[in-house]
Amino acid sequence: MADTSKSFDELNKQQGLKAAVHYTTGRICQEVAADQNKKFNRQVVAVITEAAWKKCEQFAFDLELFAKHAKRNTINSEDVMLLVRKSPKLLKHISELNDQLIAKKGDAKKKVRKPKSTSVTVTEVEGDNSRS
Repeated sequence: MADTSKSFDELNKQQGLKAAVHYTTGRICQEVAADQNKKFNRQVVAVITEAAWKKCEQFAFDLELFAKHAKRNTINSEDVMLLVRKSPKLLKHISELNDQLIAKKGDAKKKVRKPKSTSVTVTEVEGDNSRS
């Protein structure tokens, strides 16, 4: 029974995501239609949505394979750049975003880094009592 509810929850999540992609695709189509003085048929929006969904699924699968091949469990920016390597403009854009994120991360580390404290050890030396 737990397996059924889990698959039901996953199906609901997937349907919700797909609905969000459909909504966003529709909004983009509306903006393009307004700019170009054109109209988009509902079926066209549905086909574009399905194509985008399938492409995202393929991207996710490929990214998982890239990380697995590198013996990692986490997908990183190098995997994404490998994914978009055949699209020079997209690769350039992704590389620039990655460089910006690395720079911001470096700045954040500099701000968080505390200055090294200098510790001085003072050792007491007992005076020589042989003068008496």
